[in-house]
Amino acid sequence: MEFSFDPEPLRGDLDQISGDEWIKHFNTSYFEGEWVGIALRSVGGVTTSLYSDPASTEPYEDTPVLDRCPHVRTLLKTFRCPLRSVRLLKLGAGAIIREHRDYDLGLERGRVRLHLPIVTNDSVEFFLDANPIEMQSGECWYLDLSLPHWVENRGSSDRVHLVIDCEPNDWLRHLLPADVGASSSAPPAFASSPEELERFRSTVRNDLDLQRRFRQTADRESFIQLVVNSGHELGYRFTAEDAENALRAAQRAWIERWID
Repeated sequence: MEFSFDPEPLRGDLDQISGDEWIKHFNTSYFEGEWVGIALRSVGGVTTSLYSDPASTEPYEDTPVLDRCPHVRTLLKTFRCPLRSVRLLKLGAGAIIREHRDYDLGLERGRVRLHLPIVTNDSVEFFLDANPIEMQSGECWYLDLSLPHWVENRGSSDRVHLVIDCEPNDWLRHLLPADVGASSSAPPAFASSPEELERFRSTVRNDLDLQRRFRQTADRESFIQLVVNSGHELGYRFTAEDAENALRAAQRAWIERWID
């Protein structure tokens, strides 16, 4: 979506928040290092409530911290759609967020999450469905976070995003790409060909860049789609079922080594 802002005034708002006000993220199994946040809008206006419950029917209200962030408040007025939670989320230098999916997010589920980087650095690596996403300060991003995604802050400074959960309306849908929420187009129809897959595997064995790319996701569905797409890009014609069968065969072989 083409939507941008000036991050500099928002950085001034960050100065109004003391270090001890940041709350550790509730998904403790998802990350290593420092991942903290503070609520600017939440159910009941509670500053320490970082969890945005998709099933909640209680009203969302501004928290007292938002009163200290006038530039964020002004920015929020540009979003002409219902706002649910609004949070500042900080990923500390050297911290990582492990691969996961947010299944409750998506246009079809009535909740769209927007990321607005306020502070970042060139060593932040964000991957969505095993593809790198470069988000710069001053940009507004919509991402389908129901897909597997993870983040690594390899820099020496913190990364801070303003994260806004919205209820989609006509204004927001107009901003989003036309294909958001639409069913994925069918992939090219190829006949099953384990032989083609095996030839592609031979190519991968001799290509370190491809090997590194395939190691970037532990999500099975994402991995299979990545294999199929990468193979097709190089002219190899095989199906997702071929890749799935090869994975199952490899797993069976590994198990048999230990129970034989």
